[in-house]
Amino acid sequence: MHILLFPSDEFGGQELPSDQVAGFVESQGLPTAGNGVTLMAKVKTNGPAIDPLWALAKSAFPGDINWNFDGIFLFDASGSPAGRYGPRDLPKVGAEIDRLIAACAA
Repeated sequence: MHILLFPSDEFGGQELPSDQVAGFVESQGLPTAGNGVTLMAKVKTNGPAIDPLWALAKSAFPGDINWNFDGIFLFDASGSPAGRYGPRDLPKVGAEIDRLIAACAA
């Protein structure tokens, strides 16, 4: 399993300058590199300049991303989008991750 973190300036300009994002994420107790986590560069999650990975995810689960933590997408072992979740769905995300890992082991 690998977690990709994508900052974006699309949501009210709330995102920190690029050179400050990693420090903020780490100050919240979250990793930014290593152990299956990578902090990516800022991207567009909506509109004509959308990042290709976000375009792929939204092709399977359509709809705009409305806030920084609104777009939680899971991909299966083959790289296909397997689910879309929002911040209120975090308990479901854990269960889906367990299911996807079990499917890989089977």
